[in-house]
Amino acid sequence: MAIIIRSEIPEDFDIIDRIHDEAFGHDWESKLIRALRTEAGYDPTLSLVAELDGMVIGHILFSRITVESPAGSHPALILAPLAVFKEYRSMKAGTLLVSEGIRIAKERGETMMLVYGHRFYERFGFTMAHEKGIFRPNPMKGEFVRLLELTEGAANGVMGVIKYPVSFKPLIEQWY
Repeated sequence: MAIIIRSEIPEDFDIIDRIHDEAFGHDWESKLIRALRTEAGYDPTLSLVAELDGMVIGHILFSRITVESPAGSHPALILAPLAVFKEYRSMKAGTLLVSEGIRIAKERGETMMLVYGHRFYERFGFTMAHEKGIFRPNPMKGEFVRLLELTEGAANGVMGVIKYPVSFKPLIEQWY
């Protein structure tokens, strides 16, 4: 009984909504995912599911963002959201999803990845983004943004503010 990580397919959309709605207790994330799928920069190969015995039990999405600084616009990925059905969390499905997403991003030549999250992400090498001068649009909440340099030194001199895809706007308004 091994967990398989694969790209989402349209038949997964409803179960992905359910996973996020149950994990977060509301539908903000599932609405975000559906909206992101309509954006030009959406890449279905960066929307991964964890499958166990033919059933989707977890999901993670990576979206393209930029860090806007006086020196210019710097491309990155944002890991958001991640959720696993509660009864499968002990099987490390979330860890597998994050690890596979990082592997794919590195393989594609991505240089930086950000996430708004807690200490869970430290195990993958994420550090505090504000230490490199990277903040969310509301800097008071910026201390929760974590950064993973997929290429060594990728964030050196990239001080600036994260610019999210348009679809993030309603969720960001809920966060602030």
